[in-house]
Amino acid sequence: MSFVPQHIPVMRDEIVAAMLGAMPQRRQGRPNPVFASRQDRPLRLVDLTLGLAGHASALLAAAPAGSELLGLDRDRDALAIARERLAGFGDRAHTAHACFSELPAELERLGWQQVDGVFADLGVSSLQLDAGERGFSFRYEAALDMRMDQSRGETAAELLERVSEDELTKILRELGEEPAARRIARALHAADPKPATTAELRELVGRVAGGPRHRRRKIDPATLTFQALRIAVNRELIELQTLLAGLPEILAEGARVVFLAYHSLEDRRVKNAFRVWLTACTCPPELMMCRCGGVARAQAVIRGAGKPGEDEIAANPRARSARLRAIAWGGAHGS
Repeated sequence: MSFVPQHIPVMRDEIVAAMLGAMPQRRQGRPNPVFASRQDRPLRLVDLTLGLAGHASALLAAAPAGSELLGLDRDRDALAIARERLAGFGDRAHTAHACFSELPAELERLGWQQVDGVFADLGVSSLQLDAGERGFSFRYEAALDMRMDQSRGETAAELLERVSEDELTKILRELGEEPAARRIARALHAADPKPATTAELRELVGRVAGGPRHRRRKIDPATLTFQALRIAVNRELIELQTLLAGLPEILAEGARVVFLAYHSLEDRRVKNAFRVWLTACTCPPELMMCRCGGVARAQAVIRGAGKPGEDEIAANPRARSARLRAIAWGGAHGS
């Protein structure tokens, strides 16, 4: 691949601090030994969305001596670039062509039973958006592909050929939160031939769903349709749910889990999983006091969601919708 975009890792410093820094001071209670300094021993870290290695490089540079990082990515083009950029870290950096659901197999390959940190920068990457031939963006005319991993799976064009009108309506409504999902799905299903390029898809959706609502929101009418098809093609939310369900099995005591999300579909799933892990009491709400004696499985590193500052957004407009969530694994009593 000849084109390599300028790479600006979103909230890089905040992510390094969340993964490697000390826990926030609590007003009450003694420091938990589970969350002791993370600079006193080598760590095993995972970057699930290696991309162009901006975050991975920063993490390895700041981590204690001897720390290692496993970076996963579904995109072979990104992996090739990332491997070059991580070469200076030698055998401390490991990379794999894999998706979230393949993480357990990659950890087994390295002989890692547990890890000390997991990071994911969710969604589509700058490399994919800016490489017009990949079909992710309607700003460029290209074949309607949208696969993060071009070595397997069906393209967006093939998905449009395969699904029914009802299935397509569900995809647009649930993965794109598109108000005109039924009208767009009906038009796409009836089209003969189906759109095979980004320009054809954009033109059809604009013709069916363009109007004052989109002009008020200042977004292209095809924005949500492109988002929905991309998420469906890459099974992004399925992969995320699989990852969240399996994380407790691989986290060492004190491990950090840090996620960057850019839209509500991803962020909601991360937020809900974190809420469960941060909740100590599992008693039904009708009880007036806790009787289960439960202990939270994690502690918050960041309260709520962190957001990029105005200076970062000005320098990198793609950061504007980023939401950062971070927890440390381990109960209030080190269990």
